[in-house]
Amino acid sequence: MIGLSFEDIGVEARRLRSELGDIKSRRLAIYGAGFLGRWARHWLPDNGYALATCFDSNPGRIGQELEGLPIRDPFAPAGDPVDLTLITARHAVKPVSARLNEAGMKHLPFEAFFVAMRFEDFAREYETLTDDRSREVLRVVLNAMLTGDARLCETIYEKDQYFCLPPFCGVEEEVYVDAGAYVGDSVERFLWAHAGNFKAIHAFEPAERQFAALTKRCERLAEEWAIQPGKLGLNNMALGASRTTLAGASQSGQAQSYALTAAATDDAGIPVISLDEYLNGGPASFIKADVEGMEMALLAGARQTIATCKPRLAICVYHYPSDIPDIMGTIRGICPDYQFALRHHAPRQLETVLYAWID
Repeated sequence: MIGLSFEDIGVEARRLRSELGDIKSRRLAIYGAGFLGRWARHWLPDNGYALATCFDSNPGRIGQELEGLPIRDPFAPAGDPVDLTLITARHAVKPVSARLNEAGMKHLPFEAFFVAMRFEDFAREYETLTDDRSREVLRVVLNAMLTGDARLCETIYEKDQYFCLPPFCGVEEEVYVDAGAYVGDSVERFLWAHAGNFKAIHAFEPAERQFAALTKRCERLAEEWAIQPGKLGLNNMALGASRTTLAGASQSGQAQSYALTAAATDDAGIPVISLDEYLNGGPASFIKADVEGMEMALLAGARQTIATCKPRLAICVYHYPSDIPDIMGTIRGICPDYQFALRHHAPRQLETVLYAWID
C-alpha cells in the first residue's frame, strides 16, 4: 500500500491539529495567488483564521492585491512576519516547500491544513461510500493532499471518465445534462457509452472559443450518428444557483480552466441560469458537472430537478479541498437515497469524480 492507511491519516490529522495549537490566534499567509489561493483567501477568514497576506513568486503579481489582500515577495525583508504559510500553489508544493525551508519559514500545504481541520467530515463520507475502490480513491487523494505529492494519484487512475460505472452507460432514453461541456468531448463519449441512444442532450459551455468548438463537433456528431434535429441542445451559458451574469477568464491561460467570477457590471459577461429554471419542470436523468468550482452553486440551482427526477450524477470533486464532503452532504440533503462512489481519472491531483445514483 502506498501512503498512509485511512486510520493513520486520522492520526496524522490529529497530530497536525495538536502541533498547530491555537492556530486561530496566529498570523497566516497563503503562498500562491492562483485558483486555490483565491478560494483560501475567503475560506480562511470566513472560518475564523487571521489571514495577513499572500505570497507569490510571480513578479507580475507582487505589489498587487488578491481581492484586497496584499501580495508580497515571501523572501523580501519588508513586511510583518507571519506565523505559518499555507501553500496554495498545489501544482508546486514540493519546490515551494524547499524554498520556504531554506528561508526558515514555517509552512504547510494548504490542503494538508484543510484535511487536518476537517478530517472527521472526510471520515464520515468514507463510511458512506459503496465500494472498496471508492474508499481506496479517497485514501489516496487524502494522502496526496497531505503530502503535496500528486504522483500518488497514478495508482488510482482510471479511464472512461463519467461513464466508467454500469449505471452511467448503456441507458436508453437518457436526458443528459452536460454542465461544462467544453469542446464536446464528453458529449461524444456519452454517445459512444450509450450507443447513440438518448432522448435529449442539454450541453452548457460559457466560453466563446470552447462553445464554437463544441458547436462544430456536435455538427459532425449529428451527421455521423444520424441525430434527429432538436435532440441536441447547445447553450452558450453557465449553470449556477440562479439567473445572473458573471465574468469569465482562464487564469492559467489554458482553455480547460476557464472559470467564472463576479462581473464588473450587471450587463456584461457570461449569462448564468439555474437548471431548475432552464428545464422548467422537464426531465433530467443524468447530470454531469465539471464547472471549475461552481459545482455547489449548480446543485443549489438544481435542487428541484434532483429531488423530483432523481437523476444519476457525475460531479467533479477536485476543484476545492471541501468538495468531497460538502458535495456529498449537499446531495444527501436533497435526497437521502443516493448511493456514492468515487473514481479518479487523471495521473495527477485532478479529475476526481463523485458518482451518485439511486437503485
